[in-house]
Amino acid sequence: MNPIGLSVLSLVSLALVSIVIAQERAPHGLVYENPEAFSPSAYSFFHPNEKKPESRDPCAASKCSPMPLAAQVEATEIHESKAKRPEGGKKKLGAGGIAGIVVGVVFVVVLAMGVYHVRVTRRTNISRAKDNGAVQEA
Repeated sequence: MNPIGLSVLSLVSLALVSIVIAQERAPHGLVYENPEAFSPSAYSFFHPNEKKPESRDPCAASKCSPMPLAAQVEATEIHESKAKRPEGGKKKLGAGGIAGIVVGVVFVVVLAMGVYHVRVTRRTNISRAKDNGAVQEA
């Protein structure tokens, strides 16, 4: 067996032995956990779609408008037709612009690698042809 394979085998076996010893010393995992009860606020956080009791709704008795509906404002035609300009007159670069830059850089790098490969291949083929031509003439 070669030395690299032997060293990899010994490292793997040492790792397995240390894992087994550590498991015996301090067992861990879901099986060894003690169950704990959720507080009511934690339960409502993890179950957001559960029905809320009617007594907690402040608008149930007075039939007032709920907050999200009252906060909506109708836009006028003037506000809808104007494009918002960022302050300072500069355009902000969005996610699409950043992705375009990344794709452009990757394209340029791949193109440069392709050109380099073609040049090296042609240079190698030319030198081989010259060597073969010199050998055949002699």
